[in-house]
Amino acid sequence: MQLLQWCKELELGLDNVDTQHKQLIGMINELTITVEYSQPNSALLQLVDRLHEYARNHFKVESDIFARYEYPERVDHEAEHATFIDKVKYIRRQCELLDTPMSAKIREFLLHWFCNHIRTKDMEYKRFIDNSTNL
Repeated sequence: MQLLQWCKELELGLDNVDTQHKQLIGMINELTITVEYSQPNSALLQLVDRLHEYARNHFKVESDIFARYEYPERVDHEAEHATFIDKVKYIRRQCELLDTPMSAKIREFLLHWFCNHIRTKDMEYKRFIDNSTNL
């Protein structure tokens, strides 16, 4: 499996957010490696806990940005964040309870999030901020 790479087209131009998105790519790449080596779910718990902590911190940063710029799509965007956190909690429970390897499913979930949220929804607020500061 191929590892994800950061590229210029993913940049929002907000250093803190871009750094955090790079951290998410790192976690997705760690999952890619655990899929390759068929790690047991117990080995994933630490990574899932890091993912949960990452999400809480990252979403707080974004919420602060939304408030600062009075982003009109804030409520919907934050609802997606809440759904993500709930899914991570669910994944953690599944890792504890199931014998079926979860690393591929977790990786698939994160890739979907990366492609559908970061590359679309986050880019929407980037455009809003860019338009707001260019007035």
